[in-house]
Amino acid sequence: MSIPSDHTTHSDSPPPANPEPPPDDEGTPYKFTLQGWIQWCNKYIYYDDLREMLIEEMTGLFVGPMPPHNFIDALMRLKKKLKAAPKVDFSEVPFTGVEKDMYEPLCNAINDSLVCPGFKLVDVSSSVDKNGIRLRPDLVLVPTDAKDMMDYTIMEFFVEVKVAKPADPFYDINSKALKETIEKMKGDSAETRGQITSYAAALLSRQHRTFAFSITICGQYVRFFRWDRAGCIVSDTFNFLEDSHLLAEFFWCYAHMTREQRGFDPTVVPASAAQAKLLSDALSQYIKESRPRNVSYLQPKPDSTYPISKMQVPTTNGIRELIVGKPFQDSNSPCGRATRAYAAYDLVEKKVVFAKDYWRDEGKGLLSEAEFYDILKQSNVPFLPEVIAAGDLYVKPKQRNACQKTYTQKYSPSRANRPKWCQPCAELRTLVHCRVVQKLTFPLPSALSSKEAVQTIRDAIEALKVAYHHGKVFHRDISTGNIMIDESGRGILNDWDHAQKVGFKNITQTYQTGVWQFRSILLLRHPKKGHDIHDDLESSFWVLLYISLHYFEHNQGIILDFSFFDEYKKHVGLKKQEEDVRDNCYSMKSSSRKSFLTDGLADVQWKCAPLNKLIHGLRIFFEDYLFYHSRQDDDKHMASFKDIQEKTVQVDVILNLFDSALASNDWPENDALSDQYPPMTDKQTAQLLHDLESRAIASAARKKKKSTALAVGRRASVPSTALGCMRIRSCIPGIRSSKRLAQPKNGQQAPAPEAEPSQLPMSSHGTVKRRLNEDPAKLSSFRSKRAKIAK
Repeated sequence: MSIPSDHTTHSDSPPPANPEPPPDDEGTPYKFTLQGWIQWCNKYIYYDDLREMLIEEMTGLFVGPMPPHNFIDALMRLKKKLKAAPKVDFSEVPFTGVEKDMYEPLCNAINDSLVCPGFKLVDVSSSVDKNGIRLRPDLVLVPTDAKDMMDYTIMEFFVEVKVAKPADPFYDINSKALKETIEKMKGDSAETRGQITSYAAALLSRQHRTFAFSITICGQYVRFFRWDRAGCIVSDTFNFLEDSHLLAEFFWCYAHMTREQRGFDPTVVPASAAQAKLLSDALSQYIKESRPRNVSYLQPKPDSTYPISKMQVPTTNGIRELIVGKPFQDSNSPCGRATRAYAAYDLVEKKVVFAKDYWRDEGKGLLSEAEFYDILKQSNVPFLPEVIAAGDLYVKPKQRNACQKTYTQKYSPSRANRPKWCQPCAELRTLVHCRVVQKLTFPLPSALSSKEAVQTIRDAIEALKVAYHHGKVFHRDISTGNIMIDESGRGILNDWDHAQKVGFKNITQTYQTGVWQFRSILLLRHPKKGHDIHDDLESSFWVLLYISLHYFEHNQGIILDFSFFDEYKKHVGLKKQEEDVRDNCYSMKSSSRKSFLTDGLADVQWKCAPLNKLIHGLRIFFEDYLFYHSRQDDDKHMASFKDIQEKTVQVDVILNLFDSALASNDWPENDALSDQYPPMTDKQTAQLLHDLESRAIASAARKKKKSTALAVGRRASVPSTALGCMRIRSCIPGIRSSKRLAQPKNGQQAPAPEAEPSQLPMSSHGTVKRRLNEDPAKLSSFRSKRAKIAK
């Protein structure tokens, strides 16, 4: 479908400005986080890759090194006086240079001394977690009666063992190499830190915890750790052969602490068998009633490898109880908001509801999600979720005397009377544990047709408009996961936990997080730019584009580059004064997204004519916006953002484009497809490209053409010249790539890489442009060849 010519060029004068109160000149910077990126990532991510990303994400969030006796006194000391801890003999622990030789003697020394009654230390280094997690610590502490040793759902804490001190991930307080941070950034030290961070993330995600402990043993030296959602407190090292009483006292105190003192959430308890059956029956009925809509993220029977729990949610009149199983959205990091989403059974309403558990920022002047829902309701904002209960969780639910908060931030650089042992780190946030219960709605990817998806996004934009004009509220986190569909097929704008009042100047929030793929181009390029209504509107456009590429038919082949959604760059060589960059270790390569908007998207045509016209109309709209503000595209103009606040954007213009499209009679019925581009492993991608290459060669032989670059149809074709220079790899810099495909000689079959045993999805996320852009000469040559092929 062609676009009218009067929409293909920029007008000489900008559209009329929309009068609106200008937001802050400088806003709270956005930080890249795993949880905000991985949920909608178009690439399969391996555990090793996650570990590398966790090393960067946790940079600056480690506090220490706290003297080990202070660690025990401040974080583990009980009110009641304990007897002296039993002595532990570690003389049998060998130091032969073989790590595994240390496991059994360490376990025997702890278990035989009875220094940790009620628990046992076991070797799980060669075990497999029953939940399928391939992250295996060396040793774990579990209850004495535990049957499955390697199980993150029952693990108390883990112990990571290394043969020598050089693998220690942190500097000691007296180390000459200690300068600005306690974190060692290279070699085995960084690898060890990535390991223990990934184990802590798995432990906190599999259990209902407010914090957790762990230990590292590097040769003869031990460190203690306390993890919570704000950061991690690290002790200084000590020689456990010379000061064995310190390690013994750690185990002794831990064994005498209550579950709450050991970090377990007191508002969650195990559910009974009858309650677990209520959840299972309700989910089965809900899924049955939802057909033909796809709710594959819900399972008719709760995952047997995940504990069924009874969860409390505070209300104005008391406490509401829910039955929950495995969350359908979880966190991959030990720190941050740690959002978990459940399909829960409400024991009051006697039906399935949506429950969200997360940790919110308690910055000065920041409102809770529950408070924002009250404001939006008073402002008559349409298309909002039906909130059943919402509030912060209490340390003692019945007394309501204090909320559950993180502890690590007490050692932030800005805190008064900071101990001398505390080395520089990032400014840590105070996070408060809270929950929200709502009527369960359907996710946007479950739309039955392109018209339903467009109508849903249009309704969300209407909610943005009224919230902005009447409630003076920005949403600030528009994403595919936050725009929902109700039972009548209309939109619901959910998750206002990142919302902020228009004109609010936040002086305490060091950064904000959210879904990465749908940020506006200007926010990605200038993370500290003040948020405005245009950013939310542009995010809505990227949501529409994401859904349309994945679920509705278009003219692009199996090979489609999604780097403009996922790609980001890593900052290196950070200086202490560059706090805005330090807190945002990665930033988006906004140039790739802008390039796709202004160039690549014009080549994409959808089969559905109204959808195609709407997307390209919006493309021209946002392209015009960027054109009129191109002077601010360079960092040297960061101080000139007052010009940007003179908006050329009007919400009504965007709504009119949606309404015009929805008024068409050309919408097809039930044209939604299964995901055309699901995440793929490197092996699956290589196998798919090999199959396409083979088809191209076979077709060339049949047609007796000498060209080595032949297209094999609209939906499954790629020039072999492109294949010859394509490297299938993750969009994450520095992460493992598959080998470059060998170019077959004429008449020979290309060698097939090792095939993945599972069925290959019909997609790939390799990129030609990104690799070629690194070499202008190669790019020019490639374009010439492509032009000849096109002729």
